[in-house]
Amino acid sequence: MKRLRKKWKIPDFWGGPVWNKFCGTILFSAIFCLLLNACAGKRPVEKSPEPVCGEKHLLWKAEKSGAPAVWLLGSIHLADSSFYPFPSVIDSAFAASTLLAAELDLNEESTVQETAQLMAEKGRLPSGMTLEEVLPKNLYAQVDSLLQDWEIPFEIFKPFRPWMIAVSLSAMAIERTGLSGEYGIDVQLLAEANDLQKEIFAIETPAEQVNVFSNAEDSLGIQYLKNTLNEIAVADSFVNEIANAWKCGDANKMRDLLESDSSDDVYAEELYTKRNIRMAESIDSLASLGKKVFVVVGAAHLVGKDDNVLKLLDKRGYRIEQW
Repeated sequence: MKRLRKKWKIPDFWGGPVWNKFCGTILFSAIFCLLLNACAGKRPVEKSPEPVCGEKHLLWKAEKSGAPAVWLLGSIHLADSSFYPFPSVIDSAFAASTLLAAELDLNEESTVQETAQLMAEKGRLPSGMTLEEVLPKNLYAQVDSLLQDWEIPFEIFKPFRPWMIAVSLSAMAIERTGLSGEYGIDVQLLAEANDLQKEIFAIETPAEQVNVFSNAEDSLGIQYLKNTLNEIAVADSFVNEIANAWKCGDANKMRDLLESDSSDDVYAEELYTKRNIRMAESIDSLASLGKKVFVVVGAAHLVGKDDNVLKLLDKRGYRIEQW
């Protein structure tokens, strides 16, 4: 399967010379980090039994009587060229599908623009409020220190709410390790599906994704930012382990790593529980219509210990098998 790189157009509403220099990295890294859910850092975790690397993949087949099989692939939304080409079993499952279901259809420029617009609007502090008034002094100083180390002007973050700063910093920490949204698993599959004129179904809307953060109180955003700064310190090792777990198809290791990330604990119900229910309902509906569905969603939605999408499909009568 040919892999394509997607070039993003920077929205023109971010004006100003400082934004022109930095908004591409910050904005679109933030969008992909938002899709990823678990973005940086880890705590010590229990070691899971290690399967033979490459024996299985983060790919599952879900079968239910009276409906075509559904294939589900756990995505890494920021990746690099070392993730490609895919193992043949993934290519074969994708080739046999007629519909690709993803969290968002990132082929649609309007979707990218809307997501960016919502993040720019809902991630901004209310008029008359300053970041100094919102953040505790020590947290403000931590952000300032990190940005100085990264040689990024703090001024570009000051108009934004804590959650927006946390999402952006976390995504930037990942990109500093060499991964990029251009190589994201879902981005590549969406581009290929578009080339092959497969039907594409967006499971969520930009508003549903952004509202996970924007509808919450700033106090949660402050805690999210605190957790994120703690996790960024070990981003390099975390990202490396995530990449290896994906390439080896080690679902247990991926689960341990994602659940060890404390940064988004305060949003867990909105990020995972409620979204997993919506995803399972959409996938079941598509299968019931007789669609040959290939699903690509963030790996956390498939391997989480609590009601992940696979467990919810199991409750709906699907037989689940990892491939």
